[in-house]
Amino acid sequence: MIKGPVPEYIKNGVAVLQYADDTIFCIQDDKEQASYLKLLLYLYEDMSGLKINFTKSEVIMVSQEESKSLDFSNMFNCSAGSRIHIADWLPICEKIMKRLDGWKGSALSLGGRLVLVNSYLSNLPVYAMSMFWLPKTVLERMDTARKKFFWQGGSMKKKYHLIKWIKITKPKGKGGLGIKDLRRMNISLLCKWWWKVENGEGIWQEIVRKKYLKKGMICMLTKNPKNSPVGNDLLKVRHIYLKGRTMRVGNGKSTSFWHDKWCSLVSLADKFPELYQINVGQKCSVEEMKRKNWRPSFRRWLHEDLQNQYRRLLDIIFRYSLNSDKDYAKWDSEKSGIFFVKSTYKHLCRHDYGLNFSRIWKAKLPLKIRLVIQNSILTKGNLGKRKWKGNKSCAFCSENESVQHLFFECSTAKYVFGSCL
Repeated sequence: MIKGPVPEYIKNGVAVLQYADDTIFCIQDDKEQASYLKLLLYLYEDMSGLKINFTKSEVIMVSQEESKSLDFSNMFNCSAGSRIHIADWLPICEKIMKRLDGWKGSALSLGGRLVLVNSYLSNLPVYAMSMFWLPKTVLERMDTARKKFFWQGGSMKKKYHLIKWIKITKPKGKGGLGIKDLRRMNISLLCKWWWKVENGEGIWQEIVRKKYLKKGMICMLTKNPKNSPVGNDLLKVRHIYLKGRTMRVGNGKSTSFWHDKWCSLVSLADKFPELYQINVGQKCSVEEMKRKNWRPSFRRWLHEDLQNQYRRLLDIIFRYSLNSDKDYAKWDSEKSGIFFVKSTYKHLCRHDYGLNFSRIWKAKLPLKIRLVIQNSILTKGNLGKRKWKGNKSCAFCSENESVQHLFFECSTAKYVFGSCL
């Protein structure tokens, strides 16, 4: 009676998908099958005594043809769904704003607001970020809400933002406060899908591999208007995933000879870019190159410098032999070789730089005091950066007043702290 889509990949197609208390029925573009599905839903209501709320249901067409979507939505007495637009992300932004009640900000210190931002506000959109590439506008709205709560609390009066947000979102070991950068978190979560495609087992992996990975190599995928929006979003982070994993070669069928890391710390295309540019088989796998006796073909003769590079290339690849095992991926940032979002986020932060305040973070002081020491205090030096025209010198000496000077370098501060010890 009902056949799901993609029967060429899965026997009888995929007709039903369930997650928690949600159910998705998948049928082919056939009104007769739609009528059968409607009949089965009515029979389910009569037999179970439950009522299906069609007003909360949606009909979504893969082809996105408006006329067909309206026909099927009228048949099921429900609304017609569409692709996600920026307006569809507004409920998440509104949910964040609702959690920022004024009394919470007013009752909490700066340290308390930091804990709340880290524990809740940064984790609220995680599910959405693990599925979609969030638009820049949406991320800016979320960051605006987090910045306003962190610096102003529940006050309606505008206050100075004493440190740039880009510095605050750095790891604690790089001079930041450890607040998650939403874009980096978005990228880290999306990279996990590439790992699941290569190493996981399930119905959706089987469909993706049969439809898109006919050669078994994810580096050969290209952006296509016929791809799903989620698929095109994943292609935006693929280069980051490829740099973070190394292929362990078995039979060589799933490993790209030039684009994957399999015989060195970088891909052969990056190690020998000049040879790669004139190579004929840029898309071949390791298994295909082995059948050619490890002899790449080039479009022209190689001069002396390229000949030397070619000899180095042969010295590297001749050390490897293939077997009957399947290729598998190993994540470089983990000793176990298994992908973790946390290690991917650290990998994206590796180029950040800044002073390491590890002694301050480990000090037995209230969190709000530790934050004050890390330059989040309105000194005259910080006021000068915000176009304040007053005298910037210290009240006790002639030096410019900064956090470093105020607490550690001023002669008066040294005397006061020395007398307390």
